[in-house]
Amino acid sequence: MTQASSINLKEIVTGQYVDLPRMLDARERRQHTQRQLIRAFGCPVISFTLNIVGPVKVFPLAVRAFEEGLRLIHTQCSAWRLPIKKETRIQDITGYEAFLSVDSDPKLIKEILCRLEERTILGRLFDLDVIRTDGAKVSRRELSMAPRKCLLCDQEAFVCGRSRTHPVDRLLERECQIMEEYFNLQYARHISSLSMAALLYEVAATPKPGLVDRDNQGAHRDMDFYTFQSSAVSLNQFFEEFTLLGIQNRFRPPEQVLALIRPVGIQAEEVMMAATGGVNTHKGMIFSLGIFCCVLGYLKGNQIPFSQEAFTETCRKMTCRVLEDFEGITPDNAKTPGERLYALHGITGIRGEASKGYPTVFQVALPAFRGYKSQGLSPNDAGILTLLHIIAGFEDTNIIARSDYETMTQIRCQIQELLDSGLEHRDYISIIRKLDQEFIQKNISPGGSADILALTYFMDSLFMSHMPEALEQQPCSSTFSIN
Repeated sequence: MTQASSINLKEIVTGQYVDLPRMLDARERRQHTQRQLIRAFGCPVISFTLNIVGPVKVFPLAVRAFEEGLRLIHTQCSAWRLPIKKETRIQDITGYEAFLSVDSDPKLIKEILCRLEERTILGRLFDLDVIRTDGAKVSRRELSMAPRKCLLCDQEAFVCGRSRTHPVDRLLERECQIMEEYFNLQYARHISSLSMAALLYEVAATPKPGLVDRDNQGAHRDMDFYTFQSSAVSLNQFFEEFTLLGIQNRFRPPEQVLALIRPVGIQAEEVMMAATGGVNTHKGMIFSLGIFCCVLGYLKGNQIPFSQEAFTETCRKMTCRVLEDFEGITPDNAKTPGERLYALHGITGIRGEASKGYPTVFQVALPAFRGYKSQGLSPNDAGILTLLHIIAGFEDTNIIARSDYETMTQIRCQIQELLDSGLEHRDYISIIRKLDQEFIQKNISPGGSADILALTYFMDSLFMSHMPEALEQQPCSSTFSIN
């Protein structure tokens, strides 16, 4: 998916201007460094810089792209088992440079670097030369590879550059767009992987009363552990898309963004149904995790540091109209179980949870989960105990739909009494297994609570992937930068 172009060069390209004489001096220094490394190690040298047009060569986005490029070069050399004898770096306003002495055939080195350039959009900006021990460069022509194309047209880059076909600002804008697209996609894929993992963690948490887990199908007859796994994997691409939509629509008011992700949510439901043979395994999670991913993308796009406060505020704004679906609903005209529950009891379900910024996740589930983990419990045991807190503090519409409102209230009280009893966690697990059989017999499944548990796994993983040390110090109000 291509990101809409909205590059502000004045905000992005902030750095020191470099004149031509200094650039020429940098070229001579680069050649001198290459010769030194060849003499010292007798190996071909990789010379890496970024192709950045204009008089400003070093600015935050370009530095990040350089570091990512260098990481990719190391990964590529490691994958092909090419020994790096020496690495030298130069950080100057003329542009960051890296030189790697690699003990291998220069043509092979050039070939794998060309593969790298073509495998990722960021590679379009890499200037990767391979210098033989005699000082000559390995050309793409030697490998029967076509010359690199211009960023703005189908002509060869060398031809356009020599004739100055395109304005510098247009080229620089495209270069910045490429860098932003790459890092936005990288971030979206990270969020997507955490989303899919959260779904897998939730279904794997065992035992859970009335729910599908590794022991049994719970109170369900049409789904099992493997159905949930198939469903989770099928949704991975959509969580990535939800995140990108948040980034790409960062200039819109948040209340306008939710409508844009709804069509993607409908497509996700169709793919889920196809993967499960028509079984609704994750419809609620498509709604909630879709919102979570979109909010995180929106924060990143606007360069707002992540915090619980920023997330919940943005979530509330983005979902401020979700309760409009209940307007005019009465017991007589209610068409869905959710509408009927609202008409009879005023229960807004997951829509109400979303409109408040998911307080059950942040005020109940996440503190409980972190508390159990701090006591040394595994993610599995911490999760199933956290599920008890969620059931006790959450009006689970799935329980009501499979029984009635009074039964749901009784179950909440029963679970709260269990939590207040102060048992050891091993005793809790034994009791949960008994509850599981009881729920199965009564056909009760706290599916809404399971969704909150999955969101809890997601948020905990998100915090830990960014700043685990700060999370330990301030478990409920940590702040990290989304980069």
